[in-house]
Amino acid sequence: MLFETRYFLVRFETKDTEQLDKLRSLSYRSKSKFVSVITIYEVYKISLEEQGKDVAKIRTEAIEREFEVVGIDTETARDGASLSSKLRIPMADSLIMATAKKLKIPCVTDDPHFSEVKRIWI
Repeated sequence: MLFETRYFLVRFETKDTEQLDKLRSLSYRSKSKFVSVITIYEVYKISLEEQGKDVAKIRTEAIEREFEVVGIDTETARDGASLSSKLRIPMADSLIMATAKKLKIPCVTDDPHFSEVKRIWI
């Protein structure tokens, strides 16, 4: 599964222990856990702006230890641009979705923009 930015933001911020347990179980159950380099960027940027550099670094390093980080190649960039144009969605979402499509795996997100791939959420 490819874990999208919103998964991590909710996982890091939720105070709901039941929701946190469900989110963690998605990760534990996944045989292959991937994350886009775009998600690393988004989590770092949002955490940096809201909690500071130390939290941003801790969060992204934790993600990198637990998940296989997938980069963006030219084919994925083109597919992402096509998705962005077709669906009128942000660049980051289109690149993450294009990555899930390329890997032929579902995306763990509650974001409705991810209409071109199978979505999994609690």
